[in-house]
Amino acid sequence: MKTHFSNRTVYWLIISFIGGLLILNLYSILITGQLILLLPITIQSCLIGMIFTNNQYARIGVMIWAIIFLVVASGLQFFGRLIQDVAGTSESVNVIHYLTTGFKILLGIAIVVAVYQTVEVVEHDK
Repeated sequence: MKTHFSNRTVYWLIISFIGGLLILNLYSILITGQLILLLPITIQSCLIGMIFTNNQYARIGVMIWAIIFLVVASGLQFFGRLIQDVAGTSESVNVIHYLTTGFKILLGIAIVVAVYQTVEVVEHDK
């Protein structure tokens, strides 16, 4: 079994997005030396490898990654900051934070929907 992307635009957008995040994380680990960044680097490298090799788990891997790391994580950041602002523990409301986390949530949902609609796992001939 292998993964088949029926829409090449979605294929290259997902590779570009994950690849861009991978480059950003590699740069960040070189500058800051924070070893915790090895986790997203490993996950993103595995995803790109699975996509390029048409691995049967690439579809579900990208969907799980988008749900956990874009939708859920950004949603928690969004609502955590919202609770802080409503409770009055922060000095000023940072609108940029709400816009960026809201954008990440929408991007994650768009990735999940696009992958669900355009990527399928097919039986390959031997």
